Amino acid sequence: MQVLSTATDLDSVRAALLPVSDDNTEGIEARSRAIVTDVRLRGDVAVAEYTRKFDWDGAASDNLLVEADDIRKARAELDRELGKVFSKCEKNIRDFHNSERRHLQTWSQSVADGSSLGQIIRPVASAGIYTPGGKASYPSTVLMAVIPAIVAGVKRIILCSPPDKDGLIPTSVAAASADLNVNQVFRIGGAQAIAAMAYGTESIAKVDVIAGPGNSYVNAAKRIVSGDVGIDMLAGPSEVAIIADEGANPAFVAADVLAQTEHGPDNRGFVFSPSKSMIDSVRSEIVRQRETLKRSDILRHTDKNLILILTESLDEAANLSNFLAPEHLELQVREPLSLLPLIENAGAILLGDYTSAPIGDYYAGPSHTLPTAGAARFSSPLSVSTFLKKTSVLYFNQEAAVSCADDVARFAFSEGFDAHANAALIRKNTKL
Repeated sequence: MQVLSTATDLDSVRAALLPVSDDNTEGIEARSRAIVTDVRLRGDVAVAEYTRKFDWDGAASDNLLVEADDIRKARAELDRELGKVFSKCEKNIRDFHNSERRHLQTWSQSVADGSSLGQIIRPVASAGIYTPGGKASYPSTVLMAVIPAIVAGVKRIILCSPPDKDGLIPTSVAAASADLNVNQVFRIGGAQAIAAMAYGTESIAKVDVIAGPGNSYVNAAKRIVSGDVGIDMLAGPSEVAIIADEGANPAFVAADVLAQTEHGPDNRGFVFSPSKSMIDSVRSEIVRQRETLKRSDILRHTDKNLILILTESLDEAANLSNFLAPEHLELQVREPLSLLPLIENAGAILLGDYTSAPIGDYYAGPSHTLPTAGAARFSSPLSVSTFLKKTSVLYFNQEAAVSCADDVARFAFSEGFDAHANAALIRKNTKL
């Protein structure tokens, strides 16, 4: 765990806030590209081979679909109380995104006599949702990615999730997909799942948009297929930043850092505070609390990615946070609404001592799939908009077209395109 001070070493602080690159990025990219190409050429056979290699020895090309009966069985086996929690979360997520959808409407406006402009907003026809697997299960990702697609109006939604060594996906993941009536669920993961959804195979029809977080190979595959299919973002290892003043509770701050870094050793946590006593207390609390947690081994490995920064002021903390552009930003300060206008870059901003990142991850409503590694400077969380496309609509009658023909032609000539100019002027010089 590093403790840095802007007063003594601002350059080191800024260097520590830069994204961490994977030393094996080129190797991951090359292997992912090979998998994507193979799946594109050989379809189900290739998908089954990679599934046997990486996940499940029993994989065969005809049994990668999770049967509807198994989905229903998983829902019936889900713990009753957990099922009630799923329902509450589903309502909150749906309510939030329904509100978002109401603000995204087809529109038109009259510009001048004889002309009008507008925009048609429609959902894509199909979406593929990727849910990570491995050492944990993520029914929350099913809810957080599928529900925005449903609210957008997507007609066909499929889900891919890596199986365990017995060929099973987690009961909770299957149950969440049952509640949302996902059209098909496939037990495949990694780059092969992304390629199958992007290009289609004998058993998997290709989709228009792929969404959902994953590991480095999933991200590399999403980068490769982007352009042939829409993607939500390249969501990397999780990260949290907390700005805490002297009145914050160090136990809360430490708990939230640990919560957001328990996914894996490459996750990152940052604390900014102008209070040295707060920095010292948070450091002690992190060490104390992590030894009480089941994933303490992972959290000890994460220690190298925990950075506590003593700042000169809350304003400086906000500026450094904007430079970092974190996935999650918590403002555990006395007056979070006063600090909020200073925050420009963050995937999600959580206000006050009691709005923990896990509330956002599971319960509140906005999707927990957020931009990471500084991408919050230019990109947005997964949302209804991820699954919508916009079409511009233009109408000019004869009078309006004639009135602007000379201007259009002059612009076209300036770029050297006389055919463009002709197409505008011919309407001025021709009578119907």
